[in-house]
Amino acid sequence: MDTIWAPKALSSDGPKYKALLDTLQSDIDTGVLVAGDKLPPVRDLAWKLGVTPGTVARAYQEGIKAGTLTAQVGRGTFVSAPRPSQDAEHYMQSAMDDIYPLPVNGQINLRNTNTTNVGQSAALRRAMIKVAETKADQYIYYPDQQYVSDIYQPLCEWMEYAGVYTSPEKLIVTNGGQNAVSLAVATILNTQTGGIAIDALTYPGIRFAVQAQRGQLIGIETDADGIIPDALVRACRAKQIKALFTSANVLNPTTGKMPLERRLQIAEIARKYDLQIVEDDCWGIGANDVPSFSQICPERGWYLSSISKSISSGVRFGYLLCPDAFFDDTKRLMQSYSFGVSRAVVDIVRELFVSGDAAAVRGAVLKLVQKNVQQTVNILGKWDVSWRKDVPFIWLSLPSGWRGSSFAAACERENIIVRAADEFALQNMPVPNGVRIAVNSNLPSQNYSDALAVINELLANPPVSMGS
Repeated sequence: MDTIWAPKALSSDGPKYKALLDTLQSDIDTGVLVAGDKLPPVRDLAWKLGVTPGTVARAYQEGIKAGTLTAQVGRGTFVSAPRPSQDAEHYMQSAMDDIYPLPVNGQINLRNTNTTNVGQSAALRRAMIKVAETKADQYIYYPDQQYVSDIYQPLCEWMEYAGVYTSPEKLIVTNGGQNAVSLAVATILNTQTGGIAIDALTYPGIRFAVQAQRGQLIGIETDADGIIPDALVRACRAKQIKALFTSANVLNPTTGKMPLERRLQIAEIARKYDLQIVEDDCWGIGANDVPSFSQICPERGWYLSSISKSISSGVRFGYLLCPDAFFDDTKRLMQSYSFGVSRAVVDIVRELFVSGDAAAVRGAVLKLVQKNVQQTVNILGKWDVSWRKDVPFIWLSLPSGWRGSSFAAACERENIIVRAADEFALQNMPVPNGVRIAVNSNLPSQNYSDALAVINELLANPPVSMGS
């Protein structure tokens, strides 16, 4: 919105631009100016204050650098959204509907789990401005191993939230979670021949990574707690398996979580049959109270994750913790694939970590996911729904009369996109009768409720015939 800002007389001490900047910050802190307020044009404000236009321009420029102000080409200078505190409740914007755009062409996408939008663009902007001001000259050159070392200690501290404890020299940063998955697959299959065992239902990206290395995929039967130990033993006896990939912390798409007792059983089987265990925790935005396989069996336990679900999927940053015996090979492969991760990305993420913005954003994301999950369960709770308050999707087991594919097609006719179970299953594995529904679609709350109401109506009215 526009505002007629009339600051009080500037202090006579020190540079005028600094006095103007201090006055501006004071008025923001006291609520005289709020996020979105438009500041007067440079010449107009200079005339009112009796200073040169250069003084006002300098103050505006310094405010933009600090993230207090935002310049929009052709529109002017505006007050930015406030810097987040460590309190997630404070960080979440009260009017989230202003953040979320209406669906394009009327289609509501509940298929893809987008990064939950809590207004973190302000934190990203601050980090980008700071690293550009201090390190832009370094981005002329290829990345090397030395530049990335500064992020490893903050990254170790970040990982402790997920119950993963390690040291900087054991980590490799990657271009997102999928890059980490592909890197782990390539390292294991590059040094050993054999198949890769995976959860019966799983994220399709692991399938693509294994197929790209011409590896054999072996689906393992699962239950609500994940991989069934006896099923894994049978597979190990029948086939040459070199590794197990699992999303033990957040089973995708069923939302389950592998308990400690089951993890200990799986670890013993892995030791007996000499399997690597790769744990994909890219969905883990909540705190984890169960040790990862990298803690239970560090000699064969891998752990990977990213910031895509907790902060930003556009800033491609992931990380991989691998056993000592594989570290050098994995690091060499990463270097040969892409010369490492962009210096700019590493510096931006490090700034988010050390400033506290990353933790604040994650807290706000988790809080909004909890709210959206509750909203979803309030509307669809009478059906067979699996959910967790820290997971940005639900698993809906369909009632009699519906199949996953037919229900997804019926939703699509209503301009609602969901993901059927067969997209998560291997061809040789049984497919449950269900769909996954994303709860962080970044829609206005009412639009999301309306979509859920349509889904609820479809569930209550299955077709007369299930068809072929």
